[in-house]
Amino acid sequence: MAESSKEPLAKPQPTPAKPASSPAKPASSPAKPQPPQWHVVYTLPRHEKKAARELELQGLEYWLPLHKVRKQWSDRRKWVEEPLFKSYLFVLVTPRNYFDILNTYGIVRYIYHEGKPAILRDADMDMLRRLLDSTYELEVTPLQLTPGQQVRVEQGPLMGHTGILIKQNSNQSVRVDFEILQRSVVVTVPLKFIRPLEDLS
Repeated sequence: MAESSKEPLAKPQPTPAKPASSPAKPASSPAKPQPPQWHVVYTLPRHEKKAARELELQGLEYWLPLHKVRKQWSDRRKWVEEPLFKSYLFVLVTPRNYFDILNTYGIVRYIYHEGKPAILRDADMDMLRRLLDSTYELEVTPLQLTPGQQVRVEQGPLMGHTGILIKQNSNQSVRVDFEILQRSVVVTVPLKFIRPLEDLS
């Protein structure tokens, strides 16, 4: 009988070593929540108190500085409380309530300065509170504007229009140059109606 051929036994293959596991990456720490800040908002004319009430109804924190002013009527004089800053309101803003504040009745927009949101610093708030609690007489006057500066009208029939400041007549009015139909139209506007354009961007 022929002998059956036997195949040589295969040599056992060495078990491949397991690759060393890379060290676990440390879990990234969650981003720190942005602390709330006191922003400045612009309200409709004579709507500071109404806007403040609307914010209060929503549970949103605000500050409306008031000071006493003596008003003269034809038959009497009386002390009344008025906003220290006309058409301005301070609101405590977080990323969650930013748009809730903006959509509140009476509030027009956030105030910006040099392209950044206007922020009321804690030191400035503390100083204002001290002044309001004192017996000092307070008067807020607009900053002096510079001829050639771009301004925008915030109240009145020219509301929303921009122009070039020509001259500040006094603490009460300014002359502004508006371009209409490729013509220069110079208008005397109450100073309280205008804002520097860089504060609105």
